[in-house]
Amino acid sequence: MSHDTSAGMQTEASKIVQKTDVDKLPSLPHVLLRLLAICHDESLSYEQLAEVLRMDPSLYLKVMSVCSRQCRASDKPLPPEQLLQQLGINTIKSIAVTSAAQQFFSRYNHERTEFIKQHWQHSILCATLAEAIAAELHYPQPNDAYGAGLLHDIGQLALENAFPDKYTVTFAELSEDDNFHDLENETFQTTHHDVGAALLRKHQINPFLVDAVLYHHENLESVIDAHPLVKIIHLANQLASNDFKPEDTHIYTEAETVFGFTRDWLVELLDQSRTRVAHLASKLEIDLLTDGMVDGDTARQIKAREEYKQVQLAEQIRNIAMLDGAHQHLSRINGEKQLLHAIEQHVGILFSVSKCILFLYDDDDKLLHAMASEKQPARLDQLRIPLVPERSMVASALLEKQALHSFDDRAQPLSVIDRQLISLTQGEGMICLPMIMSNAAIGTLVLGVDPLQQQVLWKQLGLLDQFASEIAHTISVIRNPGKNGQQEEDLNAGKVLESHVREVVHEVRNPLSIMNNYLEILGYKLEADHPAQADLKTIKAEIQRASSILERLSQPSLPVEESALADINALISDLTLVFQTSICAASKITIKLQLDKQIRPVMSNENALKQIYTNLIKNAVEALPANGKIMVYTQDNVNVDGKEHIEISISDDGPGISPDTLPKLFSPVETRKGTEHAGLGLTIVKNLVNELHGSISCKSSDKGTSFHIFLPKK
Repeated sequence: MSHDTSAGMQTEASKIVQKTDVDKLPSLPHVLLRLLAICHDESLSYEQLAEVLRMDPSLYLKVMSVCSRQCRASDKPLPPEQLLQQLGINTIKSIAVTSAAQQFFSRYNHERTEFIKQHWQHSILCATLAEAIAAELHYPQPNDAYGAGLLHDIGQLALENAFPDKYTVTFAELSEDDNFHDLENETFQTTHHDVGAALLRKHQINPFLVDAVLYHHENLESVIDAHPLVKIIHLANQLASNDFKPEDTHIYTEAETVFGFTRDWLVELLDQSRTRVAHLASKLEIDLLTDGMVDGDTARQIKAREEYKQVQLAEQIRNIAMLDGAHQHLSRINGEKQLLHAIEQHVGILFSVSKCILFLYDDDDKLLHAMASEKQPARLDQLRIPLVPERSMVASALLEKQALHSFDDRAQPLSVIDRQLISLTQGEGMICLPMIMSNAAIGTLVLGVDPLQQQVLWKQLGLLDQFASEIAHTISVIRNPGKNGQQEEDLNAGKVLESHVREVVHEVRNPLSIMNNYLEILGYKLEADHPAQADLKTIKAEIQRASSILERLSQPSLPVEESALADINALISDLTLVFQTSICAASKITIKLQLDKQIRPVMSNENALKQIYTNLIKNAVEALPANGKIMVYTQDNVNVDGKEHIEISISDDGPGISPDTLPKLFSPVETRKGTEHAGLGLTIVKNLVNELHGSISCKSSDKGTSFHIFLPKK
């Protein structure tokens, strides 16, 4: 059956493309998370980026559209790595971040995710087959064959975005036969291959690639004399179809007639390609339904994993916003002393690390010099470390250009200076982050951590490295100020820093407000009882908490407001539900609630209560082994000094806290998470409880630890 594109269908396709451009096309969160992780890695290569971008049709088209506008013309097609080099890393990072934000703020539901996964699976399989066919034919541009295969159904994503309810519901479960295209034409007065071609044509993509997308559903007689790329995609699409059966002899006949391929070769090729797609799906943690049918438990597990990917994407967006705040703050620093103070603030806010030491490299004497602030021991700035291999972890991290930590059993024994630094940070170990700018050594940032903190932060190594890069850039600017970078020396440093912090708060709260508004819109689009509503509520609370932290950073004396009714039991129940599916899930830790139903809402600060409960549960989870248990109970009408209080108790069956640590438990200088419940989080808890006019106590033994909070009812 012929599918000649009429003028009317082209017109309708153009209208849809005007409504839905490449920036609105959806991507799988699984791929976006992989791309963001690579973009945060300072050692990234363009080969790695090209590999990830080839994993997703939308991302691939976004990069191609930018390349068509920005990249220099060439006599011959360039490999993907060279095209990415022409774009530059900042442009690619911008594509990654905007795509992640677009995906996060777009509507989410399970049916749509399943549709996108099916589209992804078919597109990747078609691309893999097309590349292999092109190689067998010695086609000179196999990258074009892969790209055409990846994009051949891109029009479906455009139609789904333009008509979300209608397209997903009507077409997701249909097979791509003649009736499928007739129904598309009847419903939208055009088809997905017309829309896909119009979209590619708009962005000035290679016209032969456009033709391959436009004609991939034509019959054999129509394409037999067409450009090789058209014929390659025509065959690859048929092989990748879910309807393809080994007994479909007409496809083997076409392959032999057009290309001279044997049946056995095609069967082997298809088997290898399917295996590659399955391997890639496993690598990205994408659940593919092989037979389309799953039992109830499996379906619920798949849905939970999908929602967790959305939560992870939300965390990445939050991290990007917070790092943007650090960037804005650091970019306004005009002296190394101010810089050290800012770094101390941000490692606490971003990473919950209470102690750090900054070493700056002096190229004249080839030494790393420690910088001291008023919070650090006297004479710290007398420390000098030579940039010599295997003499210290601080120097080794800089020489090897990679982050190192002291808990690595494979590493060389710690030198005396390394042990001294660990002692000075009052941690059980340290992480050393190298700071490099334009391949030049800038210094090393040392973070004092305990074993569990190291494990948690190591999973955010890209974020740590990016933070170190921001510091390196700031130091480079301070040491080599440009014409517009000079500032008057007689400015009061404290006033300048305060002004800078206020500016940062203002600038960072703007994107946070935008994110919050998008979440409101997303909430309206979902059903009121949709499970994702709870996640949206939690993400909004986290955004509000980040905004509050920034506000208190600019106004340290800002009092805690106590002007709203807070339902303590509801707050605990809601947060516990989120914790059970996130931080508790990996270690199979359970939280049991025993809440006093007589408790009525009280005048308090809900955000402060959430922060208190979150920190205590987080500490308990970090202290517990797998299958640990946490017990949370509330009690009304508890008498404390003759006044009525509400008690909140959080207990665990962990290893307990040592007698030496217990007296200093709420001091910020102690950090024993993992085996004991101390650190910056408990200092924050103590301060917040005090601001709520309450009290907190702790009991601990080798059978477990319990925290008891008493809040006044009036």
